[in-house]
Amino acid sequence: MKKAHPDRRRRGSVLVAALVCLAIIVAMVGSMLVAALAASRQLRAERDLRQCELLLGAAADRAAHRLASDRRYRGETWTLPADKLAGSGEGRVTIELSPNPDQNTQQFHIVAEYPAGSETSVRRSRTISIPSKKSRAEE
Repeated sequence: MKKAHPDRRRRGSVLVAALVCLAIIVAMVGSMLVAALAASRQLRAERDLRQCELLLGAAADRAAHRLASDRRYRGETWTLPADKLAGSGEGRVTIELSPNPDQNTQQFHIVAEYPAGSETSVRRSRTISIPSKKSRAEE
């Protein structure tokens, strides 16, 4: 049986070491890409949540202003185009006003959705009670 030449053994072990190093580097780069994708998704989700909360606050202000200027106001649904918002989709806000005769108040129920109609959309709602005109006049 012929023995392998020492130079060939050394070349073979260097090649194996280089392949192991390459495999480690590829694994590290792969895990960094996965982490970057996860961070990107998280950032997008946080941006969408913040945009939805801003829409909710704007809707509450809009509802209060509309009711103050028009006592017959009972709500609305409005859609904001994507180019007016910070993201890639449009926003949708629904405002409903309902009287609560037991407590002499009126309630706004506001629902905001961003991006509207997406399977990853964020939806938040808020109910705001305000005293009715009658209860304010009695004070």
